[in-house]
Amino acid sequence: MNWRGGRINPEKLWAHYTLGLCLIIGLLIAVFSVNQMLVTEGAKATKAIETGERFAVLSQRILLRAAENDADQVLTLARKLRADHIFVLQGGVWSPALDAHYGDGAVPLEKQVRDFVHLAERFASARPAIRNAILGDLRAMHEGHGLFDALVQTATLLKQASAERIDGLRHASRSLLIITVITIIGEALFIFWPAQTNVRTAIAELRRQADLQRSTQAQLQRMNDKLHHIASHDPLTGLPNRARMVEFIRAQLEKDPPVNIGVVLVGLDDFKAINEAIGHAQADDLLVLVADALQNCIDDDDIVARIGGDEFFMTSTEQAEVLVKRVKACFAEPFLLDGRKVNIGASIGYLDAYRGNDVSDDVLGNVAVALQTAKAQGRRLTVSFSQELRESYATMQELQQELPQAIKSGQIEPWFQPQINLSDGSLRGAEVLARWRHPKRGLLTPDRFLPAAERAGLTVEMDHAIWGAALCFAEDWQGAGFKDATISLNAAPETMSDPNLIERFLCRMHKSAVSVDQVIIEVLETTLIEGADDMAAINIDSLAECGVALELDDFGTGYASLSRLIQLPLSGIKLDRSLIAPLPETNADSVVRAILALAGELGLQVVAEGVEEHGQALHLDRSGCLIGQGYGFARPMPATEFATWLNTFTTHPMMRQSEPTNAMRA
Repeated sequence: MNWRGGRINPEKLWAHYTLGLCLIIGLLIAVFSVNQMLVTEGAKATKAIETGERFAVLSQRILLRAAENDADQVLTLARKLRADHIFVLQGGVWSPALDAHYGDGAVPLEKQVRDFVHLAERFASARPAIRNAILGDLRAMHEGHGLFDALVQTATLLKQASAERIDGLRHASRSLLIITVITIIGEALFIFWPAQTNVRTAIAELRRQADLQRSTQAQLQRMNDKLHHIASHDPLTGLPNRARMVEFIRAQLEKDPPVNIGVVLVGLDDFKAINEAIGHAQADDLLVLVADALQNCIDDDDIVARIGGDEFFMTSTEQAEVLVKRVKACFAEPFLLDGRKVNIGASIGYLDAYRGNDVSDDVLGNVAVALQTAKAQGRRLTVSFSQELRESYATMQELQQELPQAIKSGQIEPWFQPQINLSDGSLRGAEVLARWRHPKRGLLTPDRFLPAAERAGLTVEMDHAIWGAALCFAEDWQGAGFKDATISLNAAPETMSDPNLIERFLCRMHKSAVSVDQVIIEVLETTLIEGADDMAAINIDSLAECGVALELDDFGTGYASLSRLIQLPLSGIKLDRSLIAPLPETNADSVVRAILALAGELGLQVVAEGVEEHGQALHLDRSGCLIGQGYGFARPMPATEFATWLNTFTTHPMMRQSEPTNAMRA
């Protein structure tokens, strides 16, 4: 038997049951066989006893019939005696005593019987004359030789042998019956009962396992529900995530009857700067506050999902514009964070999705295009999606893919726009502007590709590529007699914040024939807003220490405080064209004169951009502005055309030319 832990292996129960049944069946067959033998042997014994008892009777009857001289009866009785004798010898009822009785003595009993039967047969066939002699022999053998007594004793021995045989079989039958009973009891105790106990134990174990499995399944279901919630929700705010939001939109658009939904994508403005200012932990708390506020803008059947670090997706059964108004109102007031107020703005893209015309992926992509457009245009702006936006966005993505190769192959090239000294019309220098000579789209201006460069993170590489090419062309100016002309390089905020800026710039200047004091780097007001201790401010200080002049570009359009003009080592400012265009109107003139006066007090040089009229140049000159730049002097030109322009300018200085025409301004 195969036992495991004191119990029968349930997989082997069939073998134990089969073995027990086979033993019982075998014993029953043995008992049945012994009983059958007992019956058979009993019949044989009965017949043998009857035959033995006939021996003496037949021998006496032979003598009587012989005395009556009835030969036929003598023959018949002799034949019966022979047959009975043969039956006793071959009938199976035998014993050692019978064997000795028949074989021992001077004349064995077997021979005596044969001789007696032979004489009786002779008597039956003999002539009457000699029958008396044969009868005398028969009597002598029957009585004188003790045949009769021997035959009587044979009957007794046959009874004894039969009784012994039957007793032996009865004993065997009783023994087998006892063995069968013991076997059945043993099997019941050691096979069937343990097996039944094992079956009950196995059934109980199966029930326990079934209960455990049901409990485990319930736990797994709870875990699956929890995992599904984790997989479909944002861990910080508890809001649905992008995957859950896509499922929700798909379900809404597939409803019958159709359901049109307003879709709004909210992106927090400058959240990275806020995160760095207040710390990650409080920034997370702020996101939770924003999430709660946005949830208050929708009904229970609608959804707010966080799909990015600072982006929230919203739906409404109302028109998207209605939801946008509530969202804008939500951001109109500052958020209260740990007892202090935190102002945060949001850019918004929105659209209305219609069943049959939109699918969930298209809805998300389209509203993302609207949001990206809003962010590209400034802060706190709201843009509705249109197909034109999608086409513009697709173009933007294509340009992003093409920009790396364009920078590497020199497709981004420097163009030059002269800067003129207003007092005498001489050349002060030139500002370097970027143009993309696209192999398929033609010549692209910065407003077409700069947003793509910003998104692709390529503004730093593009600035350095343009600077390098521009410095190479500037070396040719010196050979043309413009040794003191300056070259103004535009620097994006990302470039000014590059930790490697100084090293790369000085390495490039080391290879150039242009001196450091001829280089002016123009920085935007947005570069100065983040703080005096950031990398941009550090780089500005380092460039100034190296002798590079720095000018604040587009002054008057940004948010930089006037205190930054004092804190940073700037050499000049550039008045934005929006301040120059209204001149010589009184209000515009007052603003310009105030800025010029302030710049004079601070020792800053002023460059006026967007000078398109001769009268504007004269007015600026009389107001104290030293340098002018704009279409009134010259358009931006590629390097070869600018070289030609320089040759012309040598013989015809700008102030001695006639007043610019409208055609020039176009």
